[in-house]
Amino acid sequence: MNETSEPGATGQQKDDDARLTACAAPGRLWFGLSSALETLETLFTIGRWGALAWAAQAVMDRAAAHEAWGLVAFTVTSVLALGAGWTAGVLAERGARAVATGLRHQLTGALLPASGRISETGPAEAAWAMVDLADDVADFHAQAAPLSRSAPLSMAAVLAVTAAVHWPAAIVLVLTTVLLPLNMRLAGLFAQAGADRQSAATRHLNAVVLDSYRGIRTLRELGAVGRRGRTLTAAAERLNRVTMSVLRRAFLSGMIMDVVITFSIAVNATYIGLSLLGYVRAPDAPRLDLFTGLLVLLVCPMYFAPLRARAAAFHHRERAMVAAGTVRDIVEDTPAEGPRLSGPQPTGPVGVSLTGVRFRHDGADHDTIGADAEFAPGTWTAVTGASGSGKSTLLSLIAGLRLPSAGAVWWQTSSVRQAPALGGCAWVGQQTVLLDATVRDNIRLGRPDATERQVRQALDAAGLSTVIAGLPEGLNTRLGEGGWGVSTGEARRIAVARAFLRGALLWLLDEPTAHLDADSEREVLEALRRATDGCTVVIATHSFPLAAAADTVLTIDDGVLHAARPVNAC
Repeated sequence: MNETSEPGATGQQKDDDARLTACAAPGRLWFGLSSALETLETLFTIGRWGALAWAAQAVMDRAAAHEAWGLVAFTVTSVLALGAGWTAGVLAERGARAVATGLRHQLTGALLPASGRISETGPAEAAWAMVDLADDVADFHAQAAPLSRSAPLSMAAVLAVTAAVHWPAAIVLVLTTVLLPLNMRLAGLFAQAGADRQSAATRHLNAVVLDSYRGIRTLRELGAVGRRGRTLTAAAERLNRVTMSVLRRAFLSGMIMDVVITFSIAVNATYIGLSLLGYVRAPDAPRLDLFTGLLVLLVCPMYFAPLRARAAAFHHRERAMVAAGTVRDIVEDTPAEGPRLSGPQPTGPVGVSLTGVRFRHDGADHDTIGADAEFAPGTWTAVTGASGSGKSTLLSLIAGLRLPSAGAVWWQTSSVRQAPALGGCAWVGQQTVLLDATVRDNIRLGRPDATERQVRQALDAAGLSTVIAGLPEGLNTRLGEGGWGVSTGEARRIAVARAFLRGALLWLLDEPTAHLDADSEREVLEALRRATDGCTVVIATHSFPLAAAADTVLTIDDGVLHAARPVNAC
């Protein structure tokens, strides 16, 4: 059994490595420049310590000229080393920003409706990926990518200088290096085990926080705030325990590495000290003086500095691999983008045809909905059914936001028959998001280049002119977070104005009057009638007044869309 599982595990490991490496592509140029400067920093630092040892030898030899030149060289190389190190850090940070931006662009394309498909990713996981996971991957590459090139060169340079000055000290460094990869492998195993648990605990805490925030009003009404608080506390404590476990393991592996490195430096320091005192001398080894002994002692810690940095990056690697895997899952689980509307909007009424349409969610054992229907151009069609029956899914199929598992959806005009094109219809849902922006900017959200005259036409169509006139600054009044508030019905009419401004001749309405009182529902219905004059409208609704206003009513029962029947026949 082990023989069959190991190749699969190895293949998965290679896929994970390749995926993590691919994430670094946007910042590769910056990381390459950073690694070159890190190598230069090592060379300048070797020169700095060489100049200091030379100056120390000159002081012992009472050579004032050499002492002065040594101090000048020490100052110059110190400035160069500091400049190279600072620039390397700036370039690595720029590369990290490029990596994070690239990942966020991928996530944005997968998560936002503008990408053309509906993502099934929950809001808590989506926010976690956008805010934290992209930075986890970027920070790892900022640390590890430059080191992958500069570390071997830097260590080779230190080893070459040490061997040229006094080869027995270089042998001690080489022998000690053999022990370090085993410690780094153990550190990686520890990190992998902890990263998975930390990822799961973080995801759980994010979900609890988001659900608690969104449902705080319901929790208050049910008197469940205290219980929810205890759930939140338990999730936070779980994450804290897992994080502390990861930190303890990282501390343990770091301590082991420090012991090995300290032992190597101590051996070299002891040997050089005894050699300078004349107690020890290796056969055929060159004679040690203050210059060579001091230089070896100063550069020995530099040999291990890249290894320390690689070990620190190793602890972040598994966390970055988990983050990259989660990002990949979100992006790949979002269906591919369909055709977008190219060219002008249709100029005539748009009809919709559903032929043998079936849709089934991934992993489901039955179809969510099946439909064969025709939606006549220029008519209102209401789709009714129980909650969860598939009304919203049907609208998303008509809009092209989801692809049917079987069958075909067509948009038809007098001259053209085409598959649903993204951006070719207007959508109004039961939740209207108002941005922290002016009324004008909120209405122009779907068409930023709309003129003032077009905005006013949209206001008239949505019946908002009187409402806007009553706001403190009219169209310049700020809405949303920290801005002026409007009622739920007024917010729905702002959504109607947005849709009108798009100029689409096919409207899809998902519970547009949900949670409204009778007066507000009537006002929204009147606004929709004005705004959709001559348009084809498909409405998913539980509202009897809204269904009664339609030309045709369809019903979803047991996942099947029943044939159309006239409203006055029900």
